[in-house]
Amino acid sequence: MKGQQWSIMMFNDSKETIQSIIYTWNPLSLHASEEYEYEATWILPMVYKLPNVESLAIEITEILNQSFNSTLTRADCIGIAQQIWEQIRE
Repeated sequence: MKGQQWSIMMFNDSKETIQSIIYTWNPLSLHASEEYEYEATWILPMVYKLPNVESLAIEITEILNQSFNSTLTRADCIGIAQQIWEQIRE
């Protein structure tokens, strides 16, 4: 049970880190940090599943565009993907 609790804590900490990074970037000018909570939940497993930052940028672009009906490009998201990758993976 203790290991499971640690995993849940790690998941929540990592999700909050991603959420904070996206909110600081705030490409859609949203006013509440919790606006990106759902998206951070979807992005987190991609950080470990995908082979590189480029692939992560594509996924982040798709997730944000689907969630907010926006028109972000991979180029818009590559910097944030790099920050997330470095914070979570390295």
